[in-house]
Amino acid sequence: MQKLKSVLLVDDDETTNFLNKFFVRQLDNDLPVNVANNGKEAIDFIEKGGLEGNTPCLLILDTNMPVMNGWEFLDAFEKKFNEDFKKKVVVVMLTALDVEHTTQMALANPNVTDTAQKPLSDLKFRVLINKHFS
Repeated sequence: MQKLKSVLLVDDDETTNFLNKFFVRQLDNDLPVNVANNGKEAIDFIEKGGLEGNTPCLLILDTNMPVMNGWEFLDAFEKKFNEDFKKKVVVVMLTALDVEHTTQMALANPNVTDTAQKPLSDLKFRVLINKHFS
């Protein structure tokens, strides 16, 4: 297993991003936490090298966002990045509505590592980090 080097929060809700950033910082104050307000911002951030120096990364991805939603992000992520890079990014898709259906759809995507139900907490972040990183 790899050591976590950064977190990318992809969600259009400012309060959710603020709280998630707080929870991650509670676990590791030195861990870089970046925020993208939609999938397009996340793709642009990654393409500009925002994760290159910090992979492996935990990417927390919301499903419903304006501009580019989580599903559209996954399509773009699949097409734009090579397999070696994608293997270093743990994508956790957030579910809020129709949890079972969304979870099944998310886990059917080869780039989704895990799912989590909103709202997240420091305990949920601790479980995700311990599960996917050393």
